[in-house]
Amino acid sequence: MATAAVEEHVPPFPEAPAPWHCEGESFWLCTYLRPSKDEPYPLPSAFSELEGTSAFADPNVTGKFEGGLAVVMIVRYKVSPVGPYDEILWLPGKFKYPPTGQSALRITRIYVSSKASTYNGRKNWNIPKQVAHFEFTPNPDAKDPTILPYSKVSVASVEDPSKPFFIVNFKSTRFLSKAHIPFNTDHVPGLDMTFLHPPLPESPIWGNDARVGTKRWWSLKPLMTGKAGLMWITGGFEGGKLGDDIGFPNLEFYIGEEPRAEKKKD
Repeated sequence: MATAAVEEHVPPFPEAPAPWHCEGESFWLCTYLRPSKDEPYPLPSAFSELEGTSAFADPNVTGKFEGGLAVVMIVRYKVSPVGPYDEILWLPGKFKYPPTGQSALRITRIYVSSKASTYNGRKNWNIPKQVAHFEFTPNPDAKDPTILPYSKVSVASVEDPSKPFFIVNFKSTRFLSKAHIPFNTDHVPGLDMTFLHPPLPESPIWGNDARVGTKRWWSLKPLMTGKAGLMWITGGFEGGKLGDDIGFPNLEFYIGEEPRAEKKKD
């Protein structure tokens, strides 16, 4: 009598299901976008190649772009269910959710420094994470830990960390860079932190790069609390550009916030 052995699928990365409680520091670079006749949808650099060639970036499948408050968020997580990691994301605004017409935020491009974060962020909430190389240059004038701690942040591919696709320079304001303003995303007038993310395509080498695919829509509403300050920013590329328009969009901003925050993902 013969018996067949059944192999159980074991994920190659540690599982960290929702909810998450995280602690760290984040830097918000804010602007305002609206779709136009010439640009009714975010440009290709707003998506990775994997998501950009899938239904994730097809407005006929996953909804019309509406815009609104747009944010580049840079985060250094000191505490998370998958350990410390760095993150940069591009949130171009709101999109329509096709089944109901509901408007909600959507992250279209995001890099992290951890494969465990990539795998679980995609699996838990359809956040289109991929791994990148981060460099944070300390601010030599930041003798007080509540003062802006970095003077420069750059992000590059792990394959070629010497060629960043995103560079931002930070400069303290004269009076408001110290993080002392109470901050809570639930208490900001007009700010609805509801996200709705479409299913994600799967990388053919997801067991190595952690870019696992998903099958259904996911919603989340993170809560961020802490103390905030203000800062000046300039892009590190020629002409003051922030991104190279390939690995990250070329964007312009007029204000930056620095919430020292705790972040919860439900």
